[in-house]
Amino acid sequence: MAQLIPLTHLGLIRISGDDTLTFLQGQLTINLLALEANRWSWGGHCDPKGKLLASFRLFKRDGEVLMVMPRDLIPLDLPQLQKYAVFNKVTITDASDELALHGLLGNDACQLAQELFAGEGTLRHQGDASLLLDQDSAIIVGDLPGGLAALDGGSTELWLRHEIARAWPMLPASHSGELVPQMLNLDAVGGIQYDKGCYIGQETVARMHFRGGNKRATFVLKGSCDTLPEGELELALGDNWRRGGTLLNSQLVDGELWATAVMAKDVAPDARLRLGEVALAIEPRPYPLFGQE
Repeated sequence: MAQLIPLTHLGLIRISGDDTLTFLQGQLTINLLALEANRWSWGGHCDPKGKLLASFRLFKRDGEVLMVMPRDLIPLDLPQLQKYAVFNKVTITDASDELALHGLLGNDACQLAQELFAGEGTLRHQGDASLLLDQDSAIIVGDLPGGLAALDGGSTELWLRHEIARAWPMLPASHSGELVPQMLNLDAVGGIQYDKGCYIGQETVARMHFRGGNKRATFVLKGSCDTLPEGELELALGDNWRRGGTLLNSQLVDGELWATAVMAKDVAPDARLRLGEVALAIEPRPYPLFGQE
């Protein structure tokens, strides 16, 4: 049974104006000029040093571009975009309070979504609403179609667990400006195009790719506990423990702790890890890393 979940932890940045595409082409990690009208894409926005300020889902609609990202990232990323927009005919605003965000989750979520939104591709529109389809979930931006009224309501915690289990590149605000995009597997989900032109931070991002400079990736971890643990993520080396990586997101649901963490790419699949006193195991990543298809 599909569940309808209010995505109150997410928000939107809206970019509009005559120079929208050319401006963003010089700012983001994806090639907007090549993005088809019926598809959405993961993307990233970096600082001049190539560190990721924000990751997001991006789509075009009615001459505008909308970026869906964690709501607490918007106050950090919005000023950075606006700073470079001074000499362009663009308007960049926080549209989080103007457009509702809901998630569809469940085995039949995508089938139901496709029945409600006609068309082809991963991005579809119906009236003022837009549908962003994924493999086993969907996001609706805007007014909900009437056919969803009878769906069971789900909790935000279930969606957060789903985000983590899918290893989606959701950068938390606490790590904005600290990691290069490849460390969140952004290239593995199509959020970096290495053959596009220059953009802010592109030199570092390209060097990490073409010279093999990035040695870290995002992993999915799972454990069992009753309360969310505190402390650093640690990795066992013999009888000793050392810092194991950078914890990104974590969610506790029904006694299961799910987390994403940036760790060394060559960490053993059966490595012993812990967060506080909670033992964690590496879960299979739902997709291959870039270049490992």
